[in-house]
Amino acid sequence: MLTRLVPSKPISGEEARLLFAFLKDYSHLLLAVSGGADSLAMMAMVAAWSKGEHGVCPRISIATVDHGLRAESADEVHYVAQIAGQLGLSHTVLRWDGEKPISGLQEAAREARYHLLAGHARTIGAEAVVLAHHAHDQAETVLMRLCAGSGITGLGGMDVKAQWRDCVLLRPFLDIAGHRLRATLEGFGLKPVEDPSNLNTRFTRVRFRQAMSQLEAEGLDTVRLGRLAHRMRRADEALVEMAERARRATQLPSDQGRRFAAALWEEPDEIILRVLMRCITDMQLGSAIELFRLEELVKTFRNARMTGSTARRTLAGALISMAGDGSISVQLEGPRRPVSTA
Repeated sequence: MLTRLVPSKPISGEEARLLFAFLKDYSHLLLAVSGGADSLAMMAMVAAWSKGEHGVCPRISIATVDHGLRAESADEVHYVAQIAGQLGLSHTVLRWDGEKPISGLQEAAREARYHLLAGHARTIGAEAVVLAHHAHDQAETVLMRLCAGSGITGLGGMDVKAQWRDCVLLRPFLDIAGHRLRATLEGFGLKPVEDPSNLNTRFTRVRFRQAMSQLEAEGLDTVRLGRLAHRMRRADEALVEMAERARRATQLPSDQGRRFAAALWEEPDEIILRVLMRCITDMQLGSAIELFRLEELVKTFRNARMTGSTARRTLAGALISMAGDGSISVQLEGPRRPVSTA
């Protein structure tokens, strides 16, 4: 667990061995390397680690996504390819083609980047994509989600091992300060690509990054935000297990969708929320589930339960109904009837 961030101290070979130990669970990994200090340091460290482990490490491939947003991007991608070659690693360029959105550019670029990396991983048979997100990235993520009103799951931030659609994402540096990665890169004698968009206050993450210095003066620093993320993930894991027990104990046979016995109402609201969230997600509806709307639904249903009334709501493409006996059913929402203009 993150306890302190040692400033400007390069990551030692022994520390890297501990950070990368779980990577040995895979036979082929794809490293996402942009050319920035973090990902270049990751590539150099993984290359050194794999050589030092004498053949017991996974096969390593490198990919760089060229978003085509700046004229310099082609030269930057070429620079990464050169360094990868010097390290004895194969490198592939993945290009984001097509029109780029005017608004929400960073979010669209992130989605495109993950889509391209996941697709390339499948093509080459890599079992996971390794990313260089570090403790400062984690702190920014938690702060952004806090401001967006996220619940416990969201405030857990990024995890060392996560799933993006059908792709496994690995982040070995979430407890490591970003400036330590830069110091490590300098130790390898390499220079990073400096992306000017990282200073552009047009982007939300950049504004949060700049606000961190003021928050740190008040005590809300990277370490404490990292601890918060750890604690939220710990709580989330416990709640997931409790919700799964409640789901198994209360689920009833059903020909359509899912049905739950009235005994579900004996659980705390957080558990009911999670059971319904899991149920809707399992239907693979593809629609985003707004936590606030789900919270309002459970509140409405609980009030109706107290008076023995029925209730019926739609959410994220699902129809959720409560009978007079308190049992709950969740099924796909049927096609909406057209509104008459007569």
